[in-house]
Amino acid sequence: MMFLQNTNSNTALKAAENVKTIYDVTRQSIDNLITAVFDRLPYILAGLLVLLIFWMLAKLVKSVFWSASGRTRLDNRLRILFSRLLVVCTVVLGIFTSMTIIIPSFGFGDLITGLGFTSFVIGFATKDILNNLLSGVLILWQQPFRIGDYIFVGSNQGEVQNIGVRATHLKKDDGEIVLIPNGEMYSSALTIRGAGAARRMILKISIGYDSNLEKAKTVIKRSLQTLSGVVADPKPNVVVTDLTADGAKLSIYFWINTDKDSPLQVFDAVASQVKETLCAAGIVMFPPSSVTLVSPAETDEKPEASEEFVLPAKKKEAQAF
Repeated sequence: MMFLQNTNSNTALKAAENVKTIYDVTRQSIDNLITAVFDRLPYILAGLLVLLIFWMLAKLVKSVFWSASGRTRLDNRLRILFSRLLVVCTVVLGIFTSMTIIIPSFGFGDLITGLGFTSFVIGFATKDILNNLLSGVLILWQQPFRIGDYIFVGSNQGEVQNIGVRATHLKKDDGEIVLIPNGEMYSSALTIRGAGAARRMILKISIGYDSNLEKAKTVIKRSLQTLSGVVADPKPNVVVTDLTADGAKLSIYFWINTDKDSPLQVFDAVASQVKETLCAAGIVMFPPSSVTLVSPAETDEKPEASEEFVLPAKKKEAQAF
């Protein structure tokens, strides 16, 4: 019983000593921190003052750049981007300068050494983002196309709605918006049509070699001159662009007013009108070369040699023309 009482008394004494030790260490640490802060207070105030000066300098640099760039043809989005970059760079420089004042052991060389590998990793991980960003800056700087232009890039085409720093927005003829990264816009071949309501459209067809080409061109132009949606000036034109195994290739050029009519609807009306006009004139239009067409006269003369190459469904469709 006496042994248990002595043990409990020693445990309570050690616990009290531990609590007192923790209290003393905590108080001493706080006292040291307060002393260090008061000792470094002039340096902290000097660092904050330097940071304030750099912040005011950033505002001044931004105002000077904005005023000077307003007299140039620089795109407004680039002006905003460059002005923000100047502010960020100036403030970051001010932060580093303040750190060297507050913490004397802090140096720019140590910071650059520490950031070397980190910058490499970040740059490699964000190479696509940086590529699109730099491409967007170059596009806004060089301005190869503008908002409202109609462009063809890869398998996409449409009217330029917005040129951002990261991507360009195209509005397709069916109303859909497609976002194309600026890296692809800058590195791909572009076909650019100027901005405006008038747009040139092209319809390509093939007709047989036994057809009268001049007659075909005449009837097509005459039918399009009165078709709703096709503008009268410039006038529609039809030219022979190639002679292939599929027949004579005709390219039909016509213009539309995109402010009044939908390109898809006008193109559909033109294609239907051309097909009906050629059929009425007795001119045969050839489908793609994936099928072999046989005229009725050739079928009567050589039925065995050509019948195996004719698809029944396509044969009926060809005779319907």
